[in-house]
Amino acid sequence: MHRVGKFLIEHRLWMWGLVILLSVPPALGLSGKRIYEGKRDHWVSEGDWDQYGEIQESFEFSGFPCVLVVTSDDFFIPDRIAKLREMVSRLESNNDVFQVICFGRLPKLTWTGFQPLLPEEATTETALKQARDDLLQHPLVVNQLLSKDGRTLLIPLDMGWNTDSVIRVSATIREMLEGSGMQGQLTGAAVLWATNEIAQEEDHERILLTAICVVVVLALIIFRRPSAILIACSGPAVGVLWAEGWLQLLGLHRNELAEIILPVMVLMIGFTDGVHLVVDMRQRRASGLDPKKAVAETFGCVGTACLLTSITTAIGFGSLMIADSEMIRGFGLSSAIGVLVTFVAVVLVIPLLGCSRFGRGIHFRLEHDLVGRNIERLSGLMNPIMNRAPLFAFGGVLLTVLFIAGSLRLRPDDRLAHRVPNNSDAYQALLHCDRTLGGIRFMQVLIKWPAETATSDVSTTIKEIEDALRHEELISEPVSIRTCLATLPGPDMPQKLQLGLPFIPEEYRRQFWDAGARRTQIVVRLKDLGMAVYQPSIDRVQQTIDELLRQNPGFEIALTGEALIDSQIVGRNARELLHSLMLAAAVIFVVIAVAFRSIRFGIISIIPNVLPLAATAALRASIDVSLDIASACSFAICLGIAVDDTIHFLTRFRNERSAGHDVRTAIRRTFVTVGTALVMTTVVLISGFASVMTSQLPTHFLFATMACTTIGFALLADLFILPALLCCFAGE
Repeated sequence: MHRVGKFLIEHRLWMWGLVILLSVPPALGLSGKRIYEGKRDHWVSEGDWDQYGEIQESFEFSGFPCVLVVTSDDFFIPDRIAKLREMVSRLESNNDVFQVICFGRLPKLTWTGFQPLLPEEATTETALKQARDDLLQHPLVVNQLLSKDGRTLLIPLDMGWNTDSVIRVSATIREMLEGSGMQGQLTGAAVLWATNEIAQEEDHERILLTAICVVVVLALIIFRRPSAILIACSGPAVGVLWAEGWLQLLGLHRNELAEIILPVMVLMIGFTDGVHLVVDMRQRRASGLDPKKAVAETFGCVGTACLLTSITTAIGFGSLMIADSEMIRGFGLSSAIGVLVTFVAVVLVIPLLGCSRFGRGIHFRLEHDLVGRNIERLSGLMNPIMNRAPLFAFGGVLLTVLFIAGSLRLRPDDRLAHRVPNNSDAYQALLHCDRTLGGIRFMQVLIKWPAETATSDVSTTIKEIEDALRHEELISEPVSIRTCLATLPGPDMPQKLQLGLPFIPEEYRRQFWDAGARRTQIVVRLKDLGMAVYQPSIDRVQQTIDELLRQNPGFEIALTGEALIDSQIVGRNARELLHSLMLAAAVIFVVIAVAFRSIRFGIISIIPNVLPLAATAALRASIDVSLDIASACSFAICLGIAVDDTIHFLTRFRNERSAGHDVRTAIRRTFVTVGTALVMTTVVLISGFASVMTSQLPTHFLFATMACTTIGFALLADLFILPALLCCFAGE
């Protein structure tokens, strides 16, 4: 690296030409050119839904991707019923809406045949009161489409997964219900997805601009000199543009995590490298070296550490690529590319500017460096740490073990609350449905039986599963073909299924019963509590299913549904992320051992870098045992970032030892010189990730919170635990 630095300084004109040449591909990407037109990544792959495909193949009902939630103190007033009918009619004629399920059209059996529960001619208060009573007694309506108190009404819609359609239909609903005494809000998986898309677009530029302002303010505080600020900020700025341009050129930019987090993360990582380079250049200039000599020595010393930190950080990100989720893989690949591209920008632009006229006065007012002066004062803390090095080293190991034990309480979980702004209308409507109707997330029991099975045996099996579901307080009332049969007169007996099926209108029978394929389904709704909360209930239901399978050879019974599949995917991805974290840790520590030509250094670096991750995980477990995928991703990423401080400390320590200083003196000098930069870069990283905490999306907030906590613990571990370990095990 020292030779590379000398070459760069001696051929500055050619190097500036290289910077311009390297800027061409990113510029093409930012201008809209694409080598590959990427698509938006998703958490799951199509294969994850194969078992759910049988539900969609056999039955017309597989859940409500979009639901209009209407609330009122009383719907059954002539003016309000007329308004609801008008709204349903307008929605049915709306080009954005493919299907509307109106509760009033559900049939009830009369002496003259099936009639709608809310006939068109029902316009008087007496007729509407009778209709209300009929609706609240109908098993397909009460607590399914209408709450028990009659104040919440669900109108399922199908309008695809189109954000523009959601916006337009929402505006139409608000316009129609204004002044009617009713309020309407859209929710459901499709609407929540659209809400997420809108929040992503609103957050993207705002958070990046906030992060840029944070960098500028911190640069003003840290360096004060305009020339030092310009040099420190120029490399990261070029790095962000290069990273964004390359990702767009390669079609890797359409990723939910990468769109918001990656630009900020790349900016902050680039700026921390810039801080390390500029701080070292200022110290060398203050010692009397000319700009070229100072830049060359900085490039050889700090540049080596920056190269190693970029490699280890990229390894941390790249480890995510072993995950099955294309969202996680895409984020890992994009982040690894962004880090490496930014490193190239920083180590080219900052040294070139440092050799220019901007670098001549870079060291002025160094004596007013607030952080540096306080680090020198804190250097006295090294004496008690080194005097009691075994105690501090043992304490670090013990804390790591205790934190790991505390983190074992974490459970992978998935909630819609993590994906959308919690103050959005769509999420508030979801919460309202959780409180009043048992939720709108669906779980199904798919039952298949052999050809020779009697219909009464199928009915008995359905009933036993329904009874097991009813015993679970968190699970809503099950709905099945037996629910449709309950609308017919006659006692509930196994033979009713065979006798009553012909009397069920086909459009309702097809939602739960497929005679040709010998399949039926039971549907229940779940609240957005996270599947970790539901797991005990699911396990008990599964025990009932297992017993029924033993009693009925040839039957096939399976729990499925979007909520359950999401939970299984989250669990699988969490396990893959744990494997990627372990792989990244092993590779990083091997890289450190090879780079420093010391297995001892590789082993010493383990505790200061595992401790911050374990502490963050234990803290999270003490607050909330559920762990979303974005937070799980942060562990592998934060390992790559946290190890940067260790590498800078070890690099300087090795240089001090090579200069002939003993271990204790080398630790003190390293603490004073590198400690300044470590504190500065930690403040930079925490401030940068704090800007992501302003995101509307809980996913980003949780990710940034975990990152800030880990980076803070990493600084403490590197300034207090690492010196004790070096004092004990670095040798004489």
